Amino acid sequence: MFVAIYSIFVFMFLGYFANRVRLLGDRQGNILLGFLLNFALPSAIFTGVYHSSVSLELLGLFALALVCNLVAGALAFVFVSKILRFDFGTSLAMAFLVSLHNTLFLGVPIVQGALGEQAAHKAIVLDQFCTGLPLAVLTPLLLSLSSKTKFRIQSVLVRLFASPLFLSMLCAFALKAMPFSIPEVLFAPILALAACATPVALFAIGVQLRFDFLRLLWRKVLVVLGFGMFVAPLLYLAILWLFQVPLQEDHQMVLLEVAMPPLISAVAVIARAGLDSKLAISCIVAGVPIAAFSTPLWLYISHL
Repeated sequence: MFVAIYSIFVFMFLGYFANRVRLLGDRQGNILLGFLLNFALPSAIFTGVYHSSVSLELLGLFALALVCNLVAGALAFVFVSKILRFDFGTSLAMAFLVSLHNTLFLGVPIVQGALGEQAAHKAIVLDQFCTGLPLAVLTPLLLSLSSKTKFRIQSVLVRLFASPLFLSMLCAFALKAMPFSIPEVLFAPILALAACATPVALFAIGVQLRFDFLRLLWRKVLVVLGFGMFVAPLLYLAILWLFQVPLQEDHQMVLLEVAMPPLISAVAVIARAGLDSKLAISCIVAGVPIAAFSTPLWLYISHL
């Protein structure tokens, strides 16, 4: 696990360094992002879903994780709007950040380092159920509440079926349902593309890192990370302990994913809604190093 965390920081530092010394221009950055979103990540999702064993019990854990994330987001909204008296737009942005976690770019490599490759395959499926689907629903809802657009179910469906990540998951499930299996030799180019996903994704995170606003917004950042990275996983553990569920590898995988920092894509969505994108960037910058220290803590707690 510590090797995985070390690698995460190295890849992110390389991205940050490349941006600071201007080794990457806008054109190269767009090419890198296009390769990541349209080829590397869909390949990782396809092979992860196809080679994973998804049971009804595991889907139940995914549903529980999603509920815990959304409840933590709702609690954060009530806390910052009613107690801290933040304005509606700021409260909305903070709740959005709490509800959506970086389960793919950051969560999958951490899960793989902590629990192994099979757990990482399941974590990829979790990402689509607990992050991909909610993002498709919450994005038009956020834009509607911020008075940018009207909420339409059509917007949700368009966002889902225009996403290479979601389509790769559907293709993998469709092929798993077939009465035959795909020869492993055909996976060679897909696995090669998938192997690029983690380093390229972490490099892309590093390119986007900004430390300028963190000093000014640290109180709000602590609230977002407190609810997202600690309240949500505590809710998840409390429910499992309440029903006396023995914690096994699948439960630990879901716990680590629930404890991840906010989703990178949330920055673009919040900026499009005209809300505080500086807060979103600051939460992501602060959340990554906190995840490096909190991950071993959650694993230790899960073994108690």
